Amino acid sequence: MAERALGEISDEEEIWLTIRSVLTVTRVAVLLGTIIVSEFFEQYYILDLTVAIWSLIVGIPLFFLISVLILWGNKAFIPASTQEQVSTILRPILERT
Repeated sequence: MAERALGEISDEEEIWLTIRSVLTVTRVAVLLGTIIVSEFFEQYYILDLTVAIWSLIVGIPLFFLISVLILWGNKAFIPASTQEQVSTILRPILERT
């Protein structure tokens, strides 16, 4: 995508790039929030578990879910250029010497 000029980016890709940046910032916020909550709220309990444990129970899967959404969106909305498709090596080592 770096090779393409900005004029070649479709509206769909531009919208996805905006959504991806929001998801990336959200993913970082979730990670930092999980760490901060797990450090500062060890003495409070909800349903016989500390808030620190709940932040890990909620935060880690949420981080992975956002990461998967970013990867899925990149694959769905940003097409691979023909140059990338041609230069991809499927079997780099055919025989050892």
